Amino acid sequence: MRPSADFIEDKDYAPRIPVKNRIFDATSEYQHIEVYDTLHLGNMLVLDGAVQTTERDEFIYHESLVLPAIAISESVSSALIIGGGDGGAAREVFRICDDADVEIVEIDPMVIDTSSKFLPGISAALPRTKVTIGDGTEFIRNSRDRRDVILVDSTDPNPLAEGLFSESFYRRARDLCDVFVAQTESPLADREAHMRAVNNMKRAFEHVYTYYACIPTYPGAIFSFTIGLKRELGQIRSLKAEARYYSRDLFLASMGTRWTL
Repeated sequence: MRPSADFIEDKDYAPRIPVKNRIFDATSEYQHIEVYDTLHLGNMLVLDGAVQTTERDEFIYHESLVLPAIAISESVSSALIIGGGDGGAAREVFRICDDADVEIVEIDPMVIDTSSKFLPGISAALPRTKVTIGDGTEFIRNSRDRRDVILVDSTDPNPLAEGLFSESFYRRARDLCDVFVAQTESPLADREAHMRAVNNMKRAFEHVYTYYACIPTYPGAIFSFTIGLKRELGQIRSLKAEARYYSRDLFLASMGTRWTL
């Protein structure tokens, strides 16, 4: 089938993504939400004009965000996901830690509803996940509950998500978990946002490690994630389930930069 058009983000290095048609288009209280049926990538979720995930390559992002955190944590009986309304991060936690207590804090319920309808393979774990509708920065600021792992699966640092990239947010999250991992943007397409996030984490955590993954549908293709720890990165344990993208060797090879206070 020939595409009816190409979708391209308004950002440097954004790829052209052939689409068949737009199958969902609505504006929530917080953002413009679209779903496209693409020629090669399945359904694609777009928020405020920015690609969030596609059915074809979402596993790269979600495995890269979640599996290193589990591998370096001594145990994962509880995980908090800030954002992650599509459900992919929760799915990856459950795939490795089936009996974990997993909570998502998502500000926009329409993202959850849309993902549940149009991205069933990504959102499959949502029914068994505790879902809290609210602002992630406020949730962290007011929380008193510790978690083994906190994961930040947020949009770009637009006005809706800016607080999730702040030093104060990272400092508070540090007090509430053993392992913290956040998406920290592309060092190519969003270099300023990437460096600001990493530098803020560097001021909040004793040990900070940035690693990279290639995600074809994101501008620049190279995307970063950053780990915050109170201790040196130690043993990286083997995971009980196979992954399509993540491996211990690939994770270590992609860790291009390390910061230690």
